[in-house]
Amino acid sequence: MSAHRSNRSLLLIAGGLLVFGGGVFVLLSDSGARDAPDPVRPVVQAGETAPARDTSSDLIPVPRPVRYEQTELASTTVLWPLRVELDLVRASYLPSEDGMAPIGSGASARIAGVVHGPDDGGTRATVRFVAGPNQGRELRTDVTGAFGATDLFPGLSIVEIKGPGLTGSRREVRLRQNNETLLNVTYADPGKMAATVQDREGNPVDGASIRVDGVRTETGPDGVFFVGAIASGQVLVEIEHPDFAAYQELVWVAAGQMAPGNSLTFTLDKGASLNVVVTNNVGGPGPVQLYLLPGQFTRQSSGADSWRNMRFPYHARNPIEVQPGRPHLITGLRAETVQVLAFRAGASTTMKFANVRAGRPYDLKIEMRPAPKITGHVKRDGQPVAGATVVLEAPNKVRATLSYLREGNHYLETAVMPNFPPARQEVETDANGRFVLTAWEDESPTRYLEARGPTGTTWTGRLVHRGDYVVDLELEDARLGDSDLVLAFPDRFQGLPLEVLIEGQPLDPWILPPNEDLRLTDLLSGEWRVKITWNSDPVFEGDLTLAGETERTIVLPVECLEGQDPEAWRRAGREYPSS
Repeated sequence: MSAHRSNRSLLLIAGGLLVFGGGVFVLLSDSGARDAPDPVRPVVQAGETAPARDTSSDLIPVPRPVRYEQTELASTTVLWPLRVELDLVRASYLPSEDGMAPIGSGASARIAGVVHGPDDGGTRATVRFVAGPNQGRELRTDVTGAFGATDLFPGLSIVEIKGPGLTGSRREVRLRQNNETLLNVTYADPGKMAATVQDREGNPVDGASIRVDGVRTETGPDGVFFVGAIASGQVLVEIEHPDFAAYQELVWVAAGQMAPGNSLTFTLDKGASLNVVVTNNVGGPGPVQLYLLPGQFTRQSSGADSWRNMRFPYHARNPIEVQPGRPHLITGLRAETVQVLAFRAGASTTMKFANVRAGRPYDLKIEMRPAPKITGHVKRDGQPVAGATVVLEAPNKVRATLSYLREGNHYLETAVMPNFPPARQEVETDANGRFVLTAWEDESPTRYLEARGPTGTTWTGRLVHRGDYVVDLELEDARLGDSDLVLAFPDRFQGLPLEVLIEGQPLDPWILPPNEDLRLTDLLSGEWRVKITWNSDPVFEGDLTLAGETERTIVLPVECLEGQDPEAWRRAGREYPSS
């Protein structure tokens, strides 16, 4: 599958045209769906409002509600659904040039899974990335509980799962380039956890704040806490106390059992402190942003490349804002070697290492130096636009990050990492419409510069190259190009069960009536990879260029047209449809 993805910083369009993640959000018609328990029918209510997505880390817009054209439930004897998968290879509106990595090409990791409710059936839920390089991305399950995405950035991420009637979960997932990660969560037959929190001398720690798989509690005077309902699997335990270093650990919880027994103990270390002062006022405006990373790692038994910090949640602290000339005390750190990265628009510095220890704060001085920068103004009809969002992004954010850190791919799994400024920066224009960004041209000679107006209805984007230091941007109405894909399946005389996935995100399964074509609308114009299979057998695979309405005739296997006999349905454990 091609890794040439649409840029993660896509636009909110006037009138509700929306881009979903690196792909699109798909509508099948303008009519509302009807709620029904049958898994082959859509269940999203007409006019239902989709959940909002956090755009704090990226220009990821809010998707529209899903609606389906399903006037009546078509009958069919076709046992297996036709599976239609669409993945965006390249959006037409995104600029490109010879020798440049396609914008968003680092987003090649995949995730798939199913969320089961308390009754062990598939359930509606959201899977939200709350930390890591995909922060702000939100996936939603279909009526069967299935979810997925094919355009994620690799590395460690923290996801939260929430839904009606669910206790919720908070999990760490490891995403790898060109690989699929499975995340299945069930809330049937939950497990339990009772544990003790103590210090290094074995004394119980009272009043520690505990979060087990997202469920919050705290320890009592005996240092004990109890959580009575935890979805089974590898859960994230997070512990904080003002007198100790923050702590995290992954613990396996078995369905219906106490995990991992009755003698689970977490031992906290005294907190260490780092006193940071930025000695000069270079670059800006705005504060200096500090990112802390572990300076040493422990090898896990799962593989030679499985190096990571096991105990301290650096992602919960990053970034830390420091004003130049003002000492800033960072407490509650683990006593170990810490890497300190400092960033400010128009400034740079070398990576620092601090050997922090409990007791006395480690004093660290950081001197920023001028760095090549990109400045300019965002305008609309020649007038400056205040509060516009401006993003400078490397076409391949993964490559730019590793280039800056001088590390290999394995480094992405040493900690939950954000998008560092050398890969992606985001600022807002001031009252005069002016912006300042660090160029980072050594990490990526060609970069993508994008601006969005405060209302989200105006946009502009272009490439910048080495030596482009003054760039003015003129906002225009956002028109990224809508396209429709119409798939015709000739010779059909009965309903056709369908599974449709857009960039790995499944739509609700449904049955296409015999007199209708499959119409997917509001797709981004550009090149799409289309893969169609039936009962795991290939039907069609190839790239289609969509611009306006594109029609394609797909010849289905005879078995997909005529259906299967009662015996085949019986062997599959399903009841043959009545006439």
